[in-house]
Amino acid sequence: MNSNRLALIAGLFFAAQAQGQQSSFFTDREAYRFQLAENLFQSKIYKAAQHEYARQYFYNQSLSNSQKEAAQFFDNVIGVVLEKQYAEKGLDAFLLQYPNSAYFAQASMPLADYYLAKKEFSKALDILLDINQYQLSREDNARYVLKLGYSKFMTGDTAGATEALQEAYAQSFGQTRSQIAYMLGHLYYAQGENQQAFTYFEQLRDEPTYSALVRPYYVQLHYNEKQYDMAIEAGTSLLNDVLSEEYRAEVHKIIGESYFMQNEYTQAYPHLKHYVDFTPEPTHSDLYQMGFVASQIGNFPEAVSYYNRIVNTDSPLAQNAYYQLGNAYLQADQKLEALSAFRSAYQMSYDADVKKKAHLQYAKLSYDIGNPFEAAPTVLQNYLENYPGEQASTEISALLVKSYLYSGNYKETLEAIDRLPSSTPTTDKIDQEVSFLLGTEEFNKGNMDAAEAYFLRSLEHKANTEFNLRAQYWLAQTYYQKQQYEQAQKGFLALEGKQFEESQQLAYDLAYSYFKNKQFDLAERYFTLYLSNPKEEFLQDARLRLADTYYANNKLSEALAIYEETENLSDYSLYQKAMAFGFKGDSMAKIQHLKELVDRYPDSTYKGDALYELGVAYSSNEDYKNAETYFSRVEKESSDMQLIANARIYSTQNLVDQNRNDEALKRFEDLALEYKNTAVAQRVVLAARPLYLQKGDVQGYQALAERAGVALDQGAIEEISLSAAKALYAEKKYQQAIPLYEKYLIENPSGQNLAQAQFELGESFYYTQQYSKAVLVFQAITTSPNDYTEQAQGRLAQIYLREENYEQAKPVLTALEKASAPALRSYALVELMKLAALEKNWKEAELLSQRVLQDTSNPQSIRELAQAIEARSLMHRGRDEMARKAYEPLERSSNTEVAAEALYAKAFYQNKAKAYKSSNETVFRLANNYASEQYWGAKALVVLASNYIGLKDNYQASYTIDQIIENYGDYPDVVAEARALKSKIK
Repeated sequence: MNSNRLALIAGLFFAAQAQGQQSSFFTDREAYRFQLAENLFQSKIYKAAQHEYARQYFYNQSLSNSQKEAAQFFDNVIGVVLEKQYAEKGLDAFLLQYPNSAYFAQASMPLADYYLAKKEFSKALDILLDINQYQLSREDNARYVLKLGYSKFMTGDTAGATEALQEAYAQSFGQTRSQIAYMLGHLYYAQGENQQAFTYFEQLRDEPTYSALVRPYYVQLHYNEKQYDMAIEAGTSLLNDVLSEEYRAEVHKIIGESYFMQNEYTQAYPHLKHYVDFTPEPTHSDLYQMGFVASQIGNFPEAVSYYNRIVNTDSPLAQNAYYQLGNAYLQADQKLEALSAFRSAYQMSYDADVKKKAHLQYAKLSYDIGNPFEAAPTVLQNYLENYPGEQASTEISALLVKSYLYSGNYKETLEAIDRLPSSTPTTDKIDQEVSFLLGTEEFNKGNMDAAEAYFLRSLEHKANTEFNLRAQYWLAQTYYQKQQYEQAQKGFLALEGKQFEESQQLAYDLAYSYFKNKQFDLAERYFTLYLSNPKEEFLQDARLRLADTYYANNKLSEALAIYEETENLSDYSLYQKAMAFGFKGDSMAKIQHLKELVDRYPDSTYKGDALYELGVAYSSNEDYKNAETYFSRVEKESSDMQLIANARIYSTQNLVDQNRNDEALKRFEDLALEYKNTAVAQRVVLAARPLYLQKGDVQGYQALAERAGVALDQGAIEEISLSAAKALYAEKKYQQAIPLYEKYLIENPSGQNLAQAQFELGESFYYTQQYSKAVLVFQAITTSPNDYTEQAQGRLAQIYLREENYEQAKPVLTALEKASAPALRSYALVELMKLAALEKNWKEAELLSQRVLQDTSNPQSIRELAQAIEARSLMHRGRDEMARKAYEPLERSSNTEVAAEALYAKAFYQNKAKAYKSSNETVFRLANNYASEQYWGAKALVVLASNYIGLKDNYQASYTIDQIIENYGDYPDVVAEARALKSKIK
């Protein structure tokens, strides 16, 4: 029993032993295969290694947890290295499961190699930084440091890369050492440490693998070290090699810049041009350098082309480019374009020295050729103010003096003189002459108050005798135009015996001033004196005015002798002739010539007077029927309300002379009521007085006076109360006169002096610039006929025009067209012509201009203005050839506004004919001579921009248009033109 038990035990033991031997064999075999996987991984036989690791992970049940973790890890790592799909996601999942796995360090180098191969340098660097360098073998450490340095190099960590690569360089040999030397050389080159770069590149210079790579560095390094000859030599040698076009262009650039730095511009030019021509978008610095080199070798048009490509910016380089562009334009004799370039450079403040030099050139050119952007004197004055101590100040001061005289911008000239800290004999002389020129300019425009102020200012200086005498003369003419005849006479008399440009006309002017002041004896003397040496164009007028003085002095025979000698008498002279016969008692001759006037001049402004005088003449002959006929015609055909009133009063007096007293009485009563509270009412009462006296009807007379609103026997009282106001008015103390006139008018709302008091109050308001109050007074005067109606209408028109209230001005001017005073008729016609042009009613403007031209009494400046408006009308109606010819003679007009418009038209038609350069010269001529005429200057700038478009100079065109838009907002029509033109610039 025991033996069987033992046998059983033995069987069990052997069985167990046999089974244990079998298990040990399996375990050893799997351990071998696990070890095999590790060996394959270390030998980088990744596919076989992954197969074994996967087999172990999925089929070896005896793996420990550590081994299972290892198998899973290396399976995923090898999948990443072999770039299998989803391998990176598998590895990420493993790291989430085993975030502190010890196996990660064993796979870091392969993973880093993988990411380096894929150029994912940031991932590679992250892995390499997690490796413990001190656990690596010497050989592995050397490889590690190289990879770490390379990764840092590629991720921009220059300092870290340099440190790592220097460590790797110290541990490496052969080809690896050369590779590291190249990287270190590049790193030091990139950091500007040229000598260090030379140290590493020198080791590679003769190595076939690296020789071609390091030679370009030598070109740049020599340039960086300012070894320009060596850079040129190295670069020239390199150009003999087979290079890419991009690489070759870069070498040319360095060679060109090396020559440039040695001021060898001729040699630099082809190399820099090769680079700029090859590069699709060269930098502004490249273009600036190319422009500078081109200008230095005298190729100025090419320099301009380069500078023009960089100037549409706002930067320090652009400021220099503008300045150099200006110089290039100057050298190419393109002064107009140079002006704009220097202006742009001086308007920038990046480089104070460039700003100063550009301002100097801009100032000189402004004087030399004119400046359409701002007045040349202003530019010169600004330079002196900004750089008072500069060496060029003396030269600029001299140019400033000359520009004052020739710029035409006289108002700014005087303002600039006023800003000077002290005057000099030179500036006093300029002040005298410029003030005189401004005075004549304002005189020609009809601005007599302004003219007076300028002439008085000119007379404060006596540096130029000729100008002093002429200022006295034109001041006297100004007083004459202002109807201040006594002051005009004083001025003219002070000039007797003096010689100056206008002295031949002195007797003529004196005669007229005496004539206007009703000093006919003196007028006769001076007209006679003038006729001893007259100017041909004034001979006829002087003779007829002498006849008028004879007429006024009751020398009727002498007056008639001149009238009889004169053929084709004007309506005025014919009227005077008729009146002379009348005063001689020859009423039939008077009637004959008055009828001739009415028949020959049916539209004459003297027709109403002629009809009235015909009534008077027939009345004196007691031919009351014919007299009534002509008085009736006065009422029907005349627009002069004063004359109509006189005709009705005279006609009523004729009834008295015919003993038709009851009819006369009834008509006087009607007239009294109709003209109540007017100056006419006073005359009605006075004319009716004999009739009432004849009847002894004092109460009736008083009733008539009351009916007419006339206070009897108040004349003396009114005169006394008015005398103080009139005295102040005569002394031009208008502000003090105003309350006295207002008081008088409150106390005397009617009467003989009503209209005069109202008018002088209105004038006082006008001269103290209280225009709204003046308007109310003048409007009141014009509501009824009186001696001041027309003058009040004239003032109303002036105020409305001054305030640009054209709707109100127009009906007043239309009424003034029929005024009895020729000066007022002329004024109205001229202003209506201007209004028609302003409203672009060209047909009306042209008709009115022709009427102005037909009036030979208009001064030359007004006639030229009419010619200009006629020409403008032709231009707007598309009749270009006629317009061009009409404008041509006006270029020499003494009226600056007219001359400026004529030059604008010339530039416009030159542009239309594609004569762009000639048109530009005309624009600058306008800017130089008529800078004060800003509207036409602005219009001319639009033409200038259009010329530049025609010349394909888009920079200049764009710059000019921008200046118009920026600086001429007061002229919206011009700005609109400029904006429309800008859209054409590509």
